[in-house]
Amino acid sequence: MPVVDDDVSSPPVLLFDVFKTLLLFDGDHVDDATFVHLASWLRYRQIAITPKALQRRYLSVTQAQLAAAPGQPPDVDVLVVWDAVLAELSVSQVRRRELVVELALVYRQITTRQIDVWPGTFEMLDACRGFRLAIASNTQRAYTEPELRMLGLWDYFERVIFSSDVKACKPDIAIFQRALVELDVAPGEVLYIGDNPYDDVLGAGRLGIPAILLERDTPAPPNVELPTPLARVADGDPGAVARLAKAHFGWPS
Repeated sequence: MPVVDDDVSSPPVLLFDVFKTLLLFDGDHVDDATFVHLASWLRYRQIAITPKALQRRYLSVTQAQLAAAPGQPPDVDVLVVWDAVLAELSVSQVRRRELVVELALVYRQITTRQIDVWPGTFEMLDACRGFRLAIASNTQRAYTEPELRMLGLWDYFERVIFSSDVKACKPDIAIFQRALVELDVAPGEVLYIGDNPYDDVLGAGRLGIPAILLERDTPAPPNVELPTPLARVADGDPGAVARLAKAHFGWPS
């Protein structure tokens, strides 16, 4: 990740969502076959459990951890979920450390039909050079850090905060608060960029962070009063975010 010199006055931060903002994604296709595959994967590692029993344990642990999480809405860390599932199967702590990361990625792979960089993303980020770039997004670190690395986006960002890190999903303010602390900035030094009027514009707005809304047909819940974004950007103009950010912060275009 880029390194910021603390001795120099830091430029403002552009804080990005991930899915439908930076990445195309068609995933979370979970069904009975998912657990057939996972039970087979575990069997090859001398861990015996039926697909139905594995599914019940996974869902039970997930629900318990969601109930204990502080966010509104809450989130879990899937590595902690899988660690608890394997612990219930009497797998040693040493083996669990070896297995949970790969098990989480196998789950992600078999439930994902498409993942790719949203067209124009590299051009958008290149146009934003000079700003500090960071991510705050509803997703699992176990999945999305490898995906951003795989797709060549990780090194653009100084800080990356996921909902699994704070056990809370946008529009809960926890993820935005963590970003402000880690970046050592005030809300007025940040612009948020996302596609979701509810999660992104409302969530950031609760802390006084203005948002640029990428118009990608993401619906908002009905009967919810939403703040007005700083600007709306349609696809096909990857330089728009940088131009709007420069105008907002009084930088020369």
